[in-house]
Amino acid sequence: MIDGLRYAVIPDPDRKTTLLVLYATPLPGNHWGVLAPFRDTSWGAQIPTVTGEALSHALHGRPKPLREQLGKPARERARRVPEEDSVCRDYDSAACSIGTVNCVPGSGKLPRCYEAPTENRDLRLLATAIGQAWDEGRYVFVVEGPEFLVT
Repeated sequence: MIDGLRYAVIPDPDRKTTLLVLYATPLPGNHWGVLAPFRDTSWGAQIPTVTGEALSHALHGRPKPLREQLGKPARERARRVPEEDSVCRDYDSAACSIGTVNCVPGSGKLPRCYEAPTENRDLRLLATAIGQAWDEGRYVFVVEGPEFLVT
């Protein structure tokens, strides 16, 4: 678990399924929270902003407004990140013993050893968490509004 990220499973009775989600806890003046470094990147372009009201309704049994704000499915969002920004950092090195085409988020078969391709350790941990979430079909988003603000 990474401080500032929250995982949740939200029942969706309208569709007789659940919404898997990962969202950043918003901070004062920065609703992107710990995901702020991704805001103007190819990864951030695939992270939608939802309202605190929609998330609150979803967490209390009415997920339709959140589902509508989330848009594209998680794996589809992952596949929109250019491969050079998302392929496992060890994909073609001696450190990789798998060497598979599934080493990008969105395949649904991302190996557990996946690491996002950045040298900055903190960003790599965050990006890896995002990539793994997308790969398991988990929506990743940021929340705007006072409902979830951490002060």
